[in-house]
Amino acid sequence: MKLFMLTALFPLFAFPTPSPVKNKELLKRFYKQVYVEWNMKMADEMLSPNFVSHDWRQSLGKGPKAFRNYYSVFNKAVPDAKYEVQDILADGDRVAVRWEMHGTYQRAFPGIDIPAAGQAVTLKGVAIYRVENNKLMERWVVSDLYELLKNIQGQSKKS
Repeated sequence: MKLFMLTALFPLFAFPTPSPVKNKELLKRFYKQVYVEWNMKMADEMLSPNFVSHDWRQSLGKGPKAFRNYYSVFNKAVPDAKYEVQDILADGDRVAVRWEMHGTYQRAFPGIDIPAAGQAVTLKGVAIYRVENNKLMERWVVSDLYELLKNIQGQSKKS
């Protein structure tokens, strides 16, 4: 009898399994609405209040507000920036995205000591996101900043 009651109650304590398909769709929507259409209001809807980005921006804080603040500065420097998803893979609660950003470097950006002079820019990278309860909780980003800076500087010298 006790064993029956335990197995009958077990489903109440079961944890939902992550849906890679739903998580992949969440990231596709996130990239389209945030990084192509620049609808930063979607950050409030799609990012957890405790969202953390594990990259050089980590010191800027966590959550949607820190995310919006960073991309506000970024969007002033590269106002026509558009991200393109090259690949997207999902497994469990993780979604990996290989992306490219294309735009024009038009205003100074903190940390880049190269004058903005309308240089065409391309930044390539990979981001791995962790999804929990249909919210983006954290991400790890690796991008080719060296190539970006080399191209900006090379174009700057030609001007």
